[in-house]
Amino acid sequence: MKSKKRVVEFDLSPVNAKRMLTDIAKDSGRVFISDHAEKRMKKRNITRAQVMKCLKHGIITEGPSRGIKGNWELRIETLSAGDPIAVVAALDKDNKGNLIVVITTYKSN
Repeated sequence: MKSKKRVVEFDLSPVNAKRMLTDIAKDSGRVFISDHAEKRMKKRNITRAQVMKCLKHGIITEGPSRGIKGNWELRIETLSAGDPIAVVAALDKDNKGNLIVVITTYKSN
């Protein structure tokens, strides 16, 4: 069975992960929000704009580390509209290139 190619096959440093996040997030069409994250955003009054700001300008506070699906997962945090926002996301890849999948989001302390 042929293995599926994943984003960055080697160890990913926080600095390189941040560069990738910022670059990918410039194209909102490459940012996918999971159903779970959508529900949490609605429940926690977090907007897509806040999530995008976090992806573009936030600080990685955990990770990157390999997820169970082989992608890179990390937590990013920023202050947005006076609220401390955290986004847990995965860096992945499809036939069009690198992408971000937002797993969940919450207001951090």
